[in-house]
Order: sequence, then structure tokens, then C-alpha cells
Amino acid sequence: MTRYGSAPHGAIAAAGLTIPGQWAEQALCTQADPDAWFPTKGQHALAKTATRICQACPVRVQCLEYALSGADTWGGIATGIWGGTTPAERDQLRQQQKAVAA
Repeated sequence: MTRYGSAPHGAIAAAGLTIPGQWAEQALCTQADPDAWFPTKGQHALAKTATRICQACPVRVQCLEYALSGADTWGGIATGIWGGTTPAERDQLRQQQKAVAA
């Protein structure tokens, strides 16, 4: 995770999303190749490496919650590995959240 300029933790970003808090500084992904979290189609081994690192991450839950808030989208499409989940897995989680809320 990278910090967004000099904005304070918890500040509102231009897109209306909350900038990650201090939890992001503890994320294991900050110590690894960032490309692993945004594998292209067919890079299954790279995606598995990222999800394996996420499983041991102390801030996995916060990362997943942040992603589910919409931080994982680019142009309206969910992207990347966040909180140890793929875009398809997060889409399923969002559908489950909607069903519970209804």
C-alpha cells in the first residue's frame, strides 16, 4: 500500500473513498512485488503467491473491508488481490452482503 501524498490517515479521497489508515503500513504487501497483487489473465502462480502472503498478513481483515468499500475498483471494475481475495470472490461477498441487508 502506498500513502496518498500528505493526506492524513482516514481523510476522504477525491473519489469519495477513505484513504487507508495506519493499518496499511503494517500490510505484508508493502514488502513484496506490487505486480503480484495485480496479475494479468493467466498469471495464476503470481496470484497464488499474493493470496498466500495475504493469508499471513496481520491486517488482512482491514484490507478486505477497505476493498469491499469500493477501493478495489478501477473504472467500475473490481481489480487485484485484496485481503487475500480475487475480484470474483469479492463480488460474491458483496452479493452476500446485499442479501443479508435485504
